[in-house]
Amino acid sequence: MKVPSKVELQHMQLQAMLKEHCIPESELLYCGEREYTTEYVAHPEYHGQLMHWYMIGGEHEVPVCDIESVDTVDD
Repeated sequence: MKVPSKVELQHMQLQAMLKEHCIPESELLYCGEREYTTEYVAHPEYHGQLMHWYMIGGEHEVPVCDIESVDTVDD
């Protein structure tokens, strides 16, 4: 059995959360996979690898490796 990496586990947790809760796409949207290129300097260990990307708050598209936690917000 292959143990998922930290970023794969984060992606699976986000997908489960999206499936189980009614989170509007304007708050959190899965954008798909694409390459983590060298223009992103935060995690050079991921350069050249496919990464899952999410749109947060309708304006920030970030790779899953940059999402540290997801918390509920009271209205």
